[in-house]
Amino acid sequence: MNAQNRHIDRLIARHLDGERLSDAEQAELLDWLRSSEEHRCSYLDAYDAWGERHLPDTLFDAEAAYRRLMERIAEPEECPAAPTVQRRLVGIACAAACTVLLVTGFFLRGKTGQQIPDIREFVQTAEAPVYTEKEVQLILSEQKTVRLEEKKSSIRYDAAEIHINEDARKPITKKEVAAFNQLLVPYGKQTTLTLADGTRVWVNAGSRLIYPSAFDDDRREIYAEGEIYIEVTHDAARPFTVHTGKMDVRVLGTRFYVSSYGRDRTQEVVLRSGSVNVAPADAPEHGIRIEPDQRASLDTAGTFRIREVRAEDYISWIHGYYRFDNTLLSDVLARLARYYNRTFDYSSEVGAMTISGKLELNDDPCEVLRILSLTAPIRFRVSEEGFRLSSTQTYDDNPNRMPMENHEPN
Repeated sequence: MNAQNRHIDRLIARHLDGERLSDAEQAELLDWLRSSEEHRCSYLDAYDAWGERHLPDTLFDAEAAYRRLMERIAEPEECPAAPTVQRRLVGIACAAACTVLLVTGFFLRGKTGQQIPDIREFVQTAEAPVYTEKEVQLILSEQKTVRLEEKKSSIRYDAAEIHINEDARKPITKKEVAAFNQLLVPYGKQTTLTLADGTRVWVNAGSRLIYPSAFDDDRREIYAEGEIYIEVTHDAARPFTVHTGKMDVRVLGTRFYVSSYGRDRTQEVVLRSGSVNVAPADAPEHGIRIEPDQRASLDTAGTFRIREVRAEDYISWIHGYYRFDNTLLSDVLARLARYYNRTFDYSSEVGAMTISGKLELNDDPCEVLRILSLTAPIRFRVSEEGFRLSSTQTYDDNPNRMPMENHEPN
């Protein structure tokens, strides 16, 4: 075997093993595949040898892959000069697939630091989430989904394993996971997620998070839909980006809040510390930078609006209460509906009321509504679907009304 053939064989072995090839190596292997049917047939042999023993795995050894490739090619039964129609079609398809892999960078998952698919393209092909499920769903691959019944759960990734509720379950090896994982948190549930780089994410009810099981060498990207609070581990060599579909938030290491519920009028980012750059997803050149205790909201026209806020008010839910500042009751009830997975029917008059103060999120939504009724001129009753709220005639018709500040949690 001459040096050129050995070089190509090593490129094939590295490619099948999931290693990232340089641009020049990709072009070289692509040209080699296009040059002859014999080359495509050799690639198919190598693919067969690799797949027979290691297709279920996600971690491979490049040298072992190369040795298996050499053994397979050295076998006396070589690819026939006039292959059958079926094998020819498979060979052409295999070569075409390799071409797509080389051009787009969609490499097989392998050792830490290898290139992973583009997360935005994955999001477009993923199924729409269903938030009315009773359990949190951790989708690790097409074949493996973990369901969590707890109202509040925790998930932690490290270099080799996934730990769920810490010692409550046996760790899951990363060999069982696909390139991207999905976390679906239904209404009425919350989850805390720690990513492999140490970044911690609090995921509120009715939210979805898509993220790689291991970040690439030069970037960290996740997709968020719903409501999250995130503390990003600083890494100057790997910027961190949160995609929401309508906007991109780019940071190096900081703490901030993101709200991107699909049916809400706006999507927003609130910075607690550090610095972030926020841009419309389709217009990165129009990005803006915000400072701590600033809120950047993107309206339906694609325009950012900045205002000063108290960041702690937006993340109080991770501590078990909501804090409001002259907030529309319709917005308060929308958040409670997601938190408790219950419906709240009310008139436009009730929705237009505003409240301020702290509201403890205890286990009984009736108690929460009782506190609200002591704060605003409303009354409520339980219905088959959830709760029905109505307004009292005047503010003074509720003799028990008092400021919500008197009902702060301990």
